[in-house]
Amino acid sequence: MTRIRLCASEAVPAGAVVAVSVDDEDLVVWRGHDGVVCVMEARCPHQWSHLAAEGAVDGDELVCCSHWWRFRRDGSGWKVNVNGRRDRKGDIGVLPVVEDDDGVWVEGEGA
Repeated sequence: MTRIRLCASEAVPAGAVVAVSVDDEDLVVWRGHDGVVCVMEARCPHQWSHLAAEGAVDGDELVCCSHWWRFRRDGSGWKVNVNGRRDRKGDIGVLPVVEDDDGVWVEGEGA
């Protein structure tokens, strides 16, 4: 299994979204307000907004501020309507992440 260091842990405080690139693939590293880190594709599947520039952390979800799609750490996509109903939307790719040695790492066969 291969590991690639994406950034220092301290570069991603709670509520932050950081842009990274691995082998010309744009990714974002974000940390929920509970302190758990996540790595996912950088582009919202709706209209391709870059989530480091147009994303915001809300609790344990990353929200695309262009059209308010929300992504959970498992990659499932949702939109909350004005009445609070959650409607399924397009999903986003998530990579396996490990945080140790003061860094955020992805691991896997292709990483």
